[in-house]
Amino acid sequence: MLKKHVAGILAILLGIFGTHHFYVGNKKLGVLQCALFFFALFASVSGAPEELLGFVWPVAAIIPVITGVVWMAMPQAKWDAKFNKEYVGDDYSSKSGGGYTGRASGTELKAEGIRYYKSADYDLALEAFAEAIGADYADPGSHFNLACSYAQLGRYPDAMRHLEISVTLGLPKPERIEKHPALGAMRRLPAFQEFRQNNYRQQRLVTGNTTSTAARGVSANPSASSATGPSVQSSTTAPTPPPPHEANSNPIPPAPAAAPKKDRNGIDVNGDLLDQISRLRELHDAGILTPREYQLQKERLLG
Repeated sequence: MLKKHVAGILAILLGIFGTHHFYVGNKKLGVLQCALFFFALFASVSGAPEELLGFVWPVAAIIPVITGVVWMAMPQAKWDAKFNKEYVGDDYSSKSGGGYTGRASGTELKAEGIRYYKSADYDLALEAFAEAIGADYADPGSHFNLACSYAQLGRYPDAMRHLEISVTLGLPKPERIEKHPALGAMRRLPAFQEFRQNNYRQQRLVTGNTTSTAARGVSANPSASSATGPSVQSSTTAPTPPPPHEANSNPIPPAPAAAPKKDRNGIDVNGDLLDQISRLRELHDAGILTPREYQLQKERLLG
């Protein structure tokens, strides 16, 4: 991969010869810059007017320096999309506010976000983690990191939303939610107390025929009532015991245990897979996942 700091240093120190353009593979501009240098050199040797020399030499020397400074100050995502397309792909679109969405791997984008986070540049960290989620939405670590970035910026509803997604996707070491320093201020909020009581979900799910209601008082999609989540028993009436068998009746043998249901790829859908699909459905019904994201993650789980 081409390094923006290497290109910037080449532009500042040796840019008058066009070396920085050759480094990034822009041969035409490299030849043009080199030709400008030799033209200025020839004009100086041949005794050209001072007015011409006073224009040519500054142009030949200053333009590479400006280019080097611009390259070194360029966001990494923009640099990669411009000069490392073979690594990050061509999907690079501008957003409102000057943000960019590159298609580098989720691991690289997450590492970039961690660097920004450690330097307390939470806006850039938030952007990098959001891009990491765009590359791999099912990574719970990226959602957790994004939640920490939102919390540092005081955007607590967004932070809790991504904490919910990270827990639903199987966040490793979920106790970090109660220990991470970035979430300390948010943990003291009443909204987070209720969020914790709901097992880190903003949806309070009820089994039976009742629908789920949001923790903030907003009604959710009725179909979310079938999703897996923290359930509340809808009735306190004890179930009626079955009548005893007559003395002369033959005992009924227990039914054989049903074999685990498997899909066409041999995956057990009665266990963790079914639970993950139910959780995805829960996020979809709550409006957290778009239909496209829900279908994509469901297909990924089913292989």
